Amino acid sequence: MILAAHQLQYMPGLRFLSKMRRADVFVLLDDVQYERREFQNRNRIRVPAGPQYLTVPVLAKGRYDDAILDIPLDNSRPWAADHLNAIKMNYARAAHFNTYLPALEALYGARYERLGELALATINFLRKGFGIAAPMRLSSEFGLKTASTARLVDICRAAGSDEYLSGAGARNYLDESLFAAAGIKVSWQKFEVRSYAQAFPGFTPDLSALDLLLNLGPSGADFL
Repeated sequence: MILAAHQLQYMPGLRFLSKMRRADVFVLLDDVQYERREFQNRNRIRVPAGPQYLTVPVLAKGRYDDAILDIPLDNSRPWAADHLNAIKMNYARAAHFNTYLPALEALYGARYERLGELALATINFLRKGFGIAAPMRLSSEFGLKTASTARLVDICRAAGSDEYLSGAGARNYLDESLFAAAGIKVSWQKFEVRSYAQAFPGFTPDLSALDLLLNLGPSGADFL
């Protein structure tokens, strides 16, 4: 059984969804440390001039050791309305915009208190849109105390997995010997961004998978 894992992200990108699509079970690392200026509370959409960030404001000052799931959102700011308006403004002409607009309005119309629950809601929206069937689990469910590679090995053991699918960016720090000692095979994600028709001329890579979904709909899964 192939297991893949990734930190929770807000409206994650293509590599995230590609890894999920290839796994038999996907573990969302929700109880790992929140990182500033990463993609845990932001991602990019396409606007006429190129990429633009949608950033969710969080109350993280003095809480930089807290887990992603515990980071409070700053709901004193109208971030949800702003993000929905930005999506409407820039994707109104996208081929599948009207198909997903009701679900987007429901997503942004809900109330979220913590980053973890918001990120999970956006992941579920994209997962459903692309028809990804891999079951998801939260790392917090396992109650593990280990860290780094040892934690991933323990997650694989707890889930009954004999193969771990890792993103290519982990090659510099993943200790494959720990997996080998546990009898778990390590496979490396091979993902190449392919261009597709976007709402504006030209192609901008490394956007939220929302861009792919609104432009290509469920068939966008072929690009994951």
